[in-house]
Amino acid sequence: MKSLKMISLSLVLVCILSLGAAQANTASEAVGRLEVTGNAVITGAPDTARIILGVETSSTSADSAASENAERMARVLGALKSMGIQESKISTGGYNIYSYRDTFQRTTLDETSEQTIYNVHNRITIITHELDQVGKIVDAAVKAGANQVQSVDFDLTDKQDMQLQALDAAIKQAMVKANVMAESAGVALGGIVSIEEAYGTYVARDESVHKMVAGFGGAETSITPGEVEVTAQVSMVFWF
Repeated sequence: MKSLKMISLSLVLVCILSLGAAQANTASEAVGRLEVTGNAVITGAPDTARIILGVETSSTSADSAASENAERMARVLGALKSMGIQESKISTGGYNIYSYRDTFQRTTLDETSEQTIYNVHNRITIITHELDQVGKIVDAAVKAGANQVQSVDFDLTDKQDMQLQALDAAIKQAMVKANVMAESAGVALGGIVSIEEAYGTYVARDESVHKMVAGFGGAETSITPGEVEVTAQVSMVFWF
């Protein structure tokens, strides 16, 4: 009899616990979720310039095109080093040789012929922290033999402080939006369920020198660095 009472009591406790768990699950499922995003942009002055220059040569002979290219690039590198740019700040960005068939008119009788043209393209990247020298670097390289200026980009060496500032501003914006939405909806905002972050960087670029340099000369090239933008986005989930 005593054993039967203990079994009955255990069954009652199991039923009570099961009912409590079911009620807790129902309450948990009934909790509302509010998801908001926050965005922020922080700008700063760059401290680094990345200049991409190229030498392109062509000839009916691959050896001739490659030889001329090597000579011109040697002059370019010499000019850059004479300005005090260290070898560690200059790197080869690419070297390509390709050919194509060119059709041309041989005589006044409209006779045509084909020949193979070989193109050699050698590209270098220069890194400098002396932003006021960027225009002079471009001019010196072009005068020495570079005939392509592909891009001039400006960046920040260390963007961590800007990222943290952007993150702080993005979270504050998300919090304001969450409180406004909750108040407008007539609900009490609860705690934070989750936070996710993401970053982006806009590197300032001077597009005015993104071109082939043919017959380049004259006045000194003027290049003005723009600002670097660091963006942060957060996604926050609250319960209510």
